[in-house]
Amino acid sequence: MRWVSCRIKSDARSVREKIQKWIFDTFMTALTKTTTTTMKIQAALLLSTLAITTAFAPIGSTTTPNISTQLRAEIGETGIAFENVAREWRCKYTAGPSGGPGDSDSLKECQALLSEYLPKLKELPGAKVTRQVCGGCLDFKVSIVQPLEEHGAWAEANYEPLESEFLDKLKGIEGVSQVETQEITFEAL
Repeated sequence: MRWVSCRIKSDARSVREKIQKWIFDTFMTALTKTTTTTMKIQAALLLSTLAITTAFAPIGSTTTPNISTQLRAEIGETGIAFENVAREWRCKYTAGPSGGPGDSDSLKECQALLSEYLPKLKELPGAKVTRQVCGGCLDFKVSIVQPLEEHGAWAEANYEPLESEFLDKLKGIEGVSQVETQEITFEAL
């Protein structure tokens, strides 16, 4: 992959440890500054209660920040960071006799081809498949979205064997033109 820099974000456990240390340090400071024995006992009890509840909170619970452990990449210093990449397969189909997509034979065949390959595409590690169809510009697009790490492995294999098979069959559909591919970032914001 040609991304400028990659890093793995902190996992939730190290964040939890930092929070516990901060709680401990904060309350130890408060404990040493208190003057009465009752206040010291109250501070100690509060500290122990907080330490116990954060120590046994499950990862991803509401008491711990929701931190991703997925590989993240950034595009230089643009501020664009992402965890997912999509491989897009696209083409133009021809309109049907009505002039639209509703009776387009080529669109119907594109969908049939996608239906044939959909189970195989969903078997790719971490894959989510989306389809986009435009009735105005007559686009048919399939995006296979994966986390960076899984996508990288598929990219290194030149997206084989699925991509060449699918694209060859797509090119063979009468009325289909401009068969292309593209690799793009894909993030929900």
